[in-house]
Amino acid sequence: MLDGQIAVMFCSDSAVNCLESDMLAPSNVSLPFFSYGIFQPGELSHFRIRRFVTGTSTAWVKGGLRLRDGLLIADPGGSDRIAGVVLTFDPATASDAYDAIAELEPKSQYRWEEVQTTSGRANILWGVSPKKGSNALDSEWSSWDDPLFTDAIDLVFETVEANTAWEWDTKQAFRVQMAYLLLWNSIERYVSLRYHLGGDATQKVLKLAEEPAFAEGLRRLSTEERSVQRADQPQTRLKFDRNDPKAAVNYYYQVRSNMVHRGKSMPRDHRIVVESCSELVALFKHVLAQAKSEATT
Repeated sequence: MLDGQIAVMFCSDSAVNCLESDMLAPSNVSLPFFSYGIFQPGELSHFRIRRFVTGTSTAWVKGGLRLRDGLLIADPGGSDRIAGVVLTFDPATASDAYDAIAELEPKSQYRWEEVQTTSGRANILWGVSPKKGSNALDSEWSSWDDPLFTDAIDLVFETVEANTAWEWDTKQAFRVQMAYLLLWNSIERYVSLRYHLGGDATQKVLKLAEEPAFAEGLRRLSTEERSVQRADQPQTRLKFDRNDPKAAVNYYYQVRSNMVHRGKSMPRDHRIVVESCSELVALFKHVLAQAKSEATT
């Protein structure tokens, strides 16, 4: 999320919606943008503004970087240097570039201000009340090092591999369910950072279906078509089709929503969750790798 990092490690739909942005573009869009976080070249959200950029230069401003619940924010009262990149936009599309930035930045967390950088004047996003509930940043930061994109993915792989076979062990089923929920936390983090924070959670995760890497990986799956019923609407079935990315995402998300097991259905439900989790974690890992490759080339 943002020019920094998303707020909570295990972000729920409500946590995402509470950060919905009403941020506007800065008053002077003719100035370049000083980026110190996720909009920098090579970072996760740079793709949103890359087409508008006509020039880049490394620079720094006086201040400090802090973390608030995982968010990277700039403190104008800091006594250190904030290293970043000054991004110059095409004048004809500068307002579009700033709109794309503002779409991700919650007004409750950030505010625009003009600042003098070592490369000239630029717009910067300072943190709102930056010292409240925050800690100074004391290590290198990159959006790609988010634990939900690294350790969480490894843990999901390990959990599914260790609990694949059904042995009438309820704890075993719960372990896989927890892994699947963790995987969806990672996915929701990704689509929030890459696309937008607010809006309906289901519509947001459907952005995953638009990723070419997801469609490519999906087509390589050697699995037959299948379907699940909606728990709240038993007459409605969602079909999995490896040639239809949107249908596949809807299917995987419905499995997440249906994870309530009762009696004799538990072995079948466990198989569905294991199958979905093992497929989706591999697909998402491929999406992350492709997005990172595109961001750094």
